[in-house]
Amino acid sequence: MLRVLLADDHNLVRQGTKLFLEGKGIDVVGEATNGREAVELARALAPDVVIMDIHMPELTGIEATRRIRHERDDIHVLVLTAYDEASYIHALLDAGADGFILKTAHLNELYKALQDVSVGRRAFGQDAMDKARQFAEQSDLVEPLTEREREVLLQAARGLTNKEIGRALYVSDRTVQGHLQNVYQKFGVTTRTEAVTKALQLGLITLE
Repeated sequence: MLRVLLADDHNLVRQGTKLFLEGKGIDVVGEATNGREAVELARALAPDVVIMDIHMPELTGIEATRRIRHERDDIHVLVLTAYDEASYIHALLDAGADGFILKTAHLNELYKALQDVSVGRRAFGQDAMDKARQFAEQSDLVEPLTEREREVLLQAARGLTNKEIGRALYVSDRTVQGHLQNVYQKFGVTTRTEAVTKALQLGLITLE
């Protein structure tokens, strides 16, 4: 039996999706209400597929996907979202998502996408792939960010000072500044505002 973890901060969405999937004979092994919980439950429950929202508290679905796929490449991630911006699709592909489907889709489309990703097939529509490719062609980002650089940049985007970021990530403020300097160099910018703006444009970080 296919084992699925649901990750969405909207209770109604989780309940509706769970009822539909269980009616199809799928075992919903857990429910996460934020991105960090999704990572923890994926680690603990080892589902076959995580159905992941993008905009969630704690960690975005993009970051949660990246962490899950980094830890367990045998856990597939199908993103179920209301957003189809090119930057999001590009970031999801970069994070290792296996599929992407809009919340406006028919339930049978969700079921088919779930079946596809569960056996290792990609479930990105042609329109989504075209958007991601065009976005990548327009992007002048050459060197990718490390996971820690993404975390620092996300906290900076939320308005935290270097000292506050250091406390949140259990590192010194000097270490935080070092990570920011690395980001500036990779992006070709000189300020944290420019770095945050560019990261948002590229879909490397998202804000609720």
